Amino acid sequence: MMKIQNKSSRLLKNKIIIAIVLLILIGLLIFVGVKTYKSPIQRKLIGDWNIEFENSYIERDSVCKFTGMIINIGKDSIFLPQIYEPFEVDFQGKTFLDEDFVFFDNKVNVEKYKKYSDRMLQKRKGTWEVISTNPDSVFFNVPNNPLHGKYAIRFFIDENGYDGMNNIYKIELKNDSTYLICNKGG
Repeated sequence: MMKIQNKSSRLLKNKIIIAIVLLILIGLLIFVGVKTYKSPIQRKLIGDWNIEFENSYIERDSVCKFTGMIINIGKDSIFLPQIYEPFEVDFQGKTFLDEDFVFFDNKVNVEKYKKYSDRMLQKRKGTWEVISTNPDSVFFNVPNNPLHGKYAIRFFIDENGYDGMNNIYKIELKNDSTYLICNKGG
């Protein structure tokens, strides 16, 4: 009788251990699934988008010139087009015509250019999030960029395309002062 009780208590302990291990595995799978889940809007948005400036408008108090036309949307981060700001060069009394003029041999210019590049990167780098799914809208949190803000979003396919390319995947981003049409970068 004692052997039967020991055997049944061991079986019960084994079943409890197996149940605990299964619960831990299921919990781990659920945790990983939740952490890596991307909504349909997120899956569609992630990637490079080329702004079609000829089909877009940006109304701001000041004129802003962009040095590029690509919006890069990552899982959590976004890089908006850089705004043109002139870079001031210390020529140290020389001109480009002087034979001994070398721009990047000058440590002052190298340091200034590095600071300028870092500052420009920070002005175009930020985060984004989906803020609504009915209707679809997103928030681009890049405070130092004129494209910072909330946008209603619409995905569509341009069947006519251009230059012999048909069925181009596009997005419309719209708010009270900005209307952007972007095509999916390849």
